[in-house]
Amino acid sequence: MNTLTNPKWINRFEAYLKRRFPDRSTAKHYTSDLRLFVQHHRGPLTEITPRDVDAFVDQQRAQGLAPSTVKRRAAALKTFFDFLAETLEEPNRSNPVSMRRHAGRQPKLLPRDLSDVEVERFVSEVEKPRDLAMVALMLYAGLRVSEVAMLRPIDITVPKEPEAPVRLRVMGKGRKERVVYLCREWYQPLARYLQEPPPKEPQVPLFHNRLGAPITVAGIQDRIQHYAQRSGLEVTCHQLRHTYGRWMAESEMSVLALARLLGHSSVQTTQRYIDGADPQLRRSYEAAMEHQTLPAEKSAASGETPPAVVASTGKATVVREVPPPFDGTDWMPTWPAWLREGCLDWLKHQWYNWKPSQRLRYARVRLSDLRVFWRWQLARRTFQGWDDLTSADIAAFMEVQLGRGLSAETVKTRLDRLYAVLRYLETQGRLLALPERPALTLPDPLPHHLLPREVMALETEVARREAKVQTEDRLELALYYLLGHGGLRISEALDLQVKDLDLAARRVRVREGKGRRDRVVYLTAKAVEALSRYLETVPHAAQDLVLSWRERPLSYDQALSRIHRLGEAAGVEGLSPQRLRHTYATQLLNNGISIEVLGRLMGHENLNTTLIYARLADSTLEKRYCAAMERVTNSQVNSV
Repeated sequence: MNTLTNPKWINRFEAYLKRRFPDRSTAKHYTSDLRLFVQHHRGPLTEITPRDVDAFVDQQRAQGLAPSTVKRRAAALKTFFDFLAETLEEPNRSNPVSMRRHAGRQPKLLPRDLSDVEVERFVSEVEKPRDLAMVALMLYAGLRVSEVAMLRPIDITVPKEPEAPVRLRVMGKGRKERVVYLCREWYQPLARYLQEPPPKEPQVPLFHNRLGAPITVAGIQDRIQHYAQRSGLEVTCHQLRHTYGRWMAESEMSVLALARLLGHSSVQTTQRYIDGADPQLRRSYEAAMEHQTLPAEKSAASGETPPAVVASTGKATVVREVPPPFDGTDWMPTWPAWLREGCLDWLKHQWYNWKPSQRLRYARVRLSDLRVFWRWQLARRTFQGWDDLTSADIAAFMEVQLGRGLSAETVKTRLDRLYAVLRYLETQGRLLALPERPALTLPDPLPHHLLPREVMALETEVARREAKVQTEDRLELALYYLLGHGGLRISEALDLQVKDLDLAARRVRVREGKGRRDRVVYLTAKAVEALSRYLETVPHAAQDLVLSWRERPLSYDQALSRIHRLGEAAGVEGLSPQRLRHTYATQLLNNGISIEVLGRLMGHENLNTTLIYARLADSTLEKRYCAAMERVTNSQVNSV
């Protein structure tokens, strides 16, 4: 059996998957993924090594495939090699696929919903009763497109009570039935379609195409795409369902109830809707921000919020180009080949794990740190290969760097980047074992937030510029509010697209922030006003970058320079995007927001990170102590 050809192994694998997953498309997708792998690596499947899988995964990422697609292909390969070991009766056979290594870090995405303004624009373009009925089922009952295609007249129950919602019996994923509801207002398009000739047969799919055959999933998607183009929006069937989920979450429906309506087998899937539309999160943010606004700002915020600029239907002109694959030919050409190749191979492997907008900067910074380390090492002694590097060498470098006055955090960062390369080489079999990492004591980190008087000076300068209504100030003000009132990292602000702004709802969707996590943050009325005025002066198609200068993307250095100049004008030395983010966190925490809510607003996975960014002011801590002790004292008195 070990002599089977690759095509025969693939056929056996497909038959195995069909037996294991008879009602799913797993066999189709996994065998397709395996065939792709065989096209890339033409050797026998029984002789595949981890390096072969590495090369395939890197090639897939280089094609720009979504991380979820690469993960699925890695999972397909892992399943095949498990099947191979079982078929060959070799239980100890090593699987060349490691999901932790080959699947990569997956983005933690929030559902891609439409704003209320976009919903209104899209629905206004839908004309035919059949199409409007299909839209209503996805948008106002949360049905999947496949569930719409399979819906039958017999599945629809109209209660006698005129105010009661219509009940729909739906066959969902995994052939699981559930009952969902459709409000009477949006049942009307469905009712009109039901009354159209020819009569609808109870037991057959409700929706038909113009030839009289049941409409397919592809047919529904085509109709949605047609109306999306007419409205100038990017709309998919799943986005309509996501919007329904957001509306339910904003109405404070419990996660368990929402999971039942959406047909989710895992509550964690439903939790994503809650995370993206949490009314309690919004209320906590607004209550905390209310305490830190200037009197002039409060009076301005009490009026009507200016109309939000809606993304235009034109073609995006301010976009950041995806950088070409990293070359590295000119990087340290005189170094030993093993050293250059090891560092550059790691970088090329890591390149597609980084967001396109950050690849060049990340590569330059990491190569700079590696250059500092190895230039110092090569100047002190000779190395024949990676295995010559010892823990003593690393400790010596660390001691010299600290002796030169570098901070422990800087030294740690450089060692982190060295060990990232070493771990990669170890998994490649080019390094026998990792040298033990020397211990390094780090100081207790403190936030670099602004003092109250500095915040007041900065807000006064911002108010002065707003009063002038000068076009040249609008970019600085938009940037300031995104960082200081939205808590965005500078990289997140620079990556924002116009479609990420829902200014009517005073919220911003941050796509793939640090750790590749999506989140939603909220804005003050003043921030919305500043962004609305700024967007009037720049291109604002849906995919245009929000922050631009002379119709070019705003660069990292330009953003730093503008924030620094704003600080100088206010008399605040050393103002930076990070200090604004630290100040945002500290002020919200001091104004009563919980650490859990703050962590979500800032995009932290670990609350300990949030505590580093935001420390309670002594005065706040004292007030909370006094309040707590007063409650304790009253409790003791009442119990006597």
